[in-house]
Amino acid sequence: MISAQNRDFCAKSQKKPDKCRAYKLSLLAIITKHNIMNKNKKLLLALAGILITATMLTSCGVTYSASGTNVSKIDELAFIEPKSLIYYFDSPKSGYLDSSLVAASEQLITDIITSSRYPFTDPVAADYTGEGASIAKWIDRFSDLESSDIKNLRVPKALTELIKSTGHRYGIVVHAYGYIKSNETYDQEKLEEFVGNIIRTVFDEPKRYTAGDQTGNALYTAVIDTQTDRVIYFHSVLSNADHPLSRRDVGNQMKSLLKKFN
Repeated sequence: MISAQNRDFCAKSQKKPDKCRAYKLSLLAIITKHNIMNKNKKLLLALAGILITATMLTSCGVTYSASGTNVSKIDELAFIEPKSLIYYFDSPKSGYLDSSLVAASEQLITDIITSSRYPFTDPVAADYTGEGASIAKWIDRFSDLESSDIKNLRVPKALTELIKSTGHRYGIVVHAYGYIKSNETYDQEKLEEFVGNIIRTVFDEPKRYTAGDQTGNALYTAVIDTQTDRVIYFHSVLSNADHPLSRRDVGNQMKSLLKKFN
């Protein structure tokens, strides 16, 4: 059977291709042990692709607050411009980071925050491709973090210096991690889901698979204290149905993400 460990690797992030490839191979073993011949292997691999995208955002959200910390009492935080990772799937087995979707997501988050009454500064530009590359790498880890990781998480010096340059002690970072499947991809996944579950039924396998949703979006936020170089507050909101470029969907997620600051 597929191990829970492999499911967790694929559920947390698509940035672990080796682990997800192992997941595909373990799924292949289930069918081959029932003597389904080579003609069905392409279908099987497509089904494995469905599972990876369908479970991307199914893990529980993470919340962390440092002892003695009440971020709602902070007068104003430096708002570092958001960073997004938005993937586009043009087939069940093929997805890529889409720069235009990334830019649109980052602008949408910025617009929602700046049009609301949060105690944040105007967006502070961060060069995520130049000297701020260490900041980008640090933020991209948010989707892999558990609450136990955050207490000892060191903040990059470049980020603390950026926050200090605004004259503020505290800064806030927002990160989006989502996906969009093309209509053709989603239709193909639904068909493969149907056929795959018929195969499972024939061979009396209890596990059933789903193509999941066509879109999904996760939002993460971290509050940084530059005096300690630590994260003092972290919160995430995960959804398998929300569209990463829908103002209504992202707006609702933001209300939950930033509820401490409402």
